[in-house]
Amino acid sequence: MISLSSILAVLFLILGLILSLYGVWTWSDPMYEKSLGWNLNLIWGGVVFSVGVLFGIGNRIATRFPKEPNL
Repeated sequence: MISLSSILAVLFLILGLILSLYGVWTWSDPMYEKSLGWNLNLIWGGVVFSVGVLFGIGNRIATRFPKEPNL
C-alpha cells in the first residue's frame, strides 16, 4: 500500500524541481527587479524540494519501524 507521505514527497520533489529549474532558466530576467533582485522561484523551489526530502525521510523512517497492531 502506498502511503500518503510517499505521494506527497514525490509531488513536492517534482514541484520543487520545476520551480528551481524555472528560477535557473530565468536567472537574468528583468522581472526580478520587482522583488529587489531576489530570485524567488529559485528560493521557493529549494524550500519546496527540501520539504519533499523531509517527507521522503519521514516515510523511510515510518516504514522501517512498523506500527504494532492494537489488540
